[in-house]
Amino acid sequence: MNRRDLLKWMALSGGAMAAPGWVWAMPGGSPVTDRLVVIFLRGAADGLSIAAPLGESRYFDLRPTLAVPESDALPLDGFFGMHPAAAGLKTLFDSGELAIVHATGLSTAQRSHFEAQAAMEQGIDASELSPGDGWIGRYMSSLMDLSPLAAVALDRAVPQSMGGLGSALAIGSVDEFGLEVDSGTRERLHHAYRRDPILKPTADALFDAIDAMSPVQEFGAGDGYPADPLGLALADTARLIKSGAGVRVAAVNAGGWDHHDSQIPQMDTVLGSLSSAVAAFRDDLGSAWGTTTLVIQTEFGRRVAENASGGTDHGHGGVMLVGGGGVNGGQVYGDWPGLAPSSLTDGQDLAVTTDYRQVLAEMLSQRLGVADFGSIFQGWQPGSWQGIFRPAQAMAHARAKPVPKASAGPASPSMAAQIRSLSGMPSFRPRRGKDAVAGAFEKPGQR
Repeated sequence: MNRRDLLKWMALSGGAMAAPGWVWAMPGGSPVTDRLVVIFLRGAADGLSIAAPLGESRYFDLRPTLAVPESDALPLDGFFGMHPAAAGLKTLFDSGELAIVHATGLSTAQRSHFEAQAAMEQGIDASELSPGDGWIGRYMSSLMDLSPLAAVALDRAVPQSMGGLGSALAIGSVDEFGLEVDSGTRERLHHAYRRDPILKPTADALFDAIDAMSPVQEFGAGDGYPADPLGLALADTARLIKSGAGVRVAAVNAGGWDHHDSQIPQMDTVLGSLSSAVAAFRDDLGSAWGTTTLVIQTEFGRRVAENASGGTDHGHGGVMLVGGGGVNGGQVYGDWPGLAPSSLTDGQDLAVTTDYRQVLAEMLSQRLGVADFGSIFQGWQPGSWQGIFRPAQAMAHARAKPVPKASAGPASPSMAAQIRSLSGMPSFRPRRGKDAVAGAFEKPGQR
C-alpha cells in the first residue's frame, strides 16, 4: 500500500479531518448510558402512509388512490393506522417498545433534500446559519475515554451529523473494514507516518480501530434480516453492540424514500424492509435492546395531496419513530394539526408542530444524560418533555422496583389522547400484570 492508498482510506473513514481528541480505552470510562442508533430515511419518507390519519376524512379526499385503506391498516390508537407493510414495527409498537412522533420536522419548511438533510444533521433549523459540524459530533466531543469504535457510520462516508468529530469512522461493513497487510508492512506504515504531525494521529487512530474491529469480525451475524443494504447495516450494528466494542453512536442510511411516482409498490418495498430489519435488530440484540435507543428520522414529509403520477411531492411535516428498552412506546406523540386547508403549511403540506430537536433533546436528556442542549443545538433550547422516554438512571433499578415515568419536564398528553378528548373516542387503559410493558396501551374490551 502506498501513501495515496492510505490517504484515500483515511479520508473515507473520516479520520483525516482532524486528529482525535480522546484517549483509547476499552470499553470506555464514561458513565454507562444508552447507546444510540440513528437511521436516516433518505429521500423524505411519507409519514401520512407510515402512520395514516384514518380518523380524518380529508386524508381520503386528498389521496383517492394513495390513502392507506382502513381495512388494510394496522390499528394504532383509534385515529392513526400503520401501513400494512410495517407489521414488524407494529409488533414493537404493541409491546411498548416503539413510539411514533407525528407532525415533526424542521420548523421552517425546506423542501430541498440536500438542504433539509444538512440542517437536521447539523442540529439546526433550516433558517439558521450552518455551524459546519454535526449534532452527534458535538455530543460525542463532550465524552471522555471512548473506544476507537465509539462513533461509527455503517456507510462509505461519515454523515454530516458526525461532522467535527475526528474519531468518527465510516466502516462500510464490518467484514470489509481493515487493511490487508502483513505485520511488516504495517510496521513500515507506522514508521513512514510517525514524523508527520497531521497524519500520524490519524493513522494511529485507524490502526487502533482495526485492532478493535478484529473481535467484532469474529462475531457472527444474526438471523432474520432482509438481504438488502439496510438489513446488512443493522446486522453489522448488532455485531458491534453485542461484541462489546464500545460503540456509543451508530449511524445508518436507508435510501429510496423519494416517491414522486408509483408510490404504492415502492412504499411496500422500502417500508417492508425497514420494518423487517428493525424487528430482526431488536430480536438479535436480546438484552442489549434494553440499553439501546433507536431513532428513525427523515428530512421532511410528503405533500398531503397525491400527484397525477401516483406519487407525492416534497412536503413539510413528517414522522419520527423511536424504539428501545427505554421508550414509553405504544403511543403516537405530538400535536396533530389536522388537514384543513387553513392548517396546512403553505396550504398544501402537513404542518410541523414538534421540532425534530425536541425529540432528540428529550432522548439526549433521558437516555444519554445530557443537560447542556445549547452547545449541541447551537443555542436552541427545548420545551417540556412529552414523556416519550424513561430516564436511564431509573432503568438501572427496573428489576428492583417499577420504572417511574419521565420527570425531567411536565409531560404533555399524547397526540391520541388529545384527539380523543376532542372527538369523544374511547380512552385507553394501561396493561397490568406480569406481561405488561410500560408505555403500552390497549383498548377496553430530490432538490
